[in-house]
Amino acid sequence: MFSFLRNIFGKKRRQPRVAVDDFEIAYNLRRQQQQREVDRILDKISATGMDSLTKKERQILEKR
Repeated sequence: MFSFLRNIFGKKRRQPRVAVDDFEIAYNLRRQQQQREVDRILDKISATGMDSLTKKERQILEKR
């Protein structure tokens, strides 16, 4: 009897698998790419100053 209860309550239950849809994957990849671009621009500012940025780079920073 005790071994039966131990088997039921003693086992660790597996966590259910979470389905990740394609939309979520694409969203996360896009966010990572945007963050890498912002990091690159900030590194450029650190190395050469704000005056070295292009108009497009400035727009990217303004959006963030």
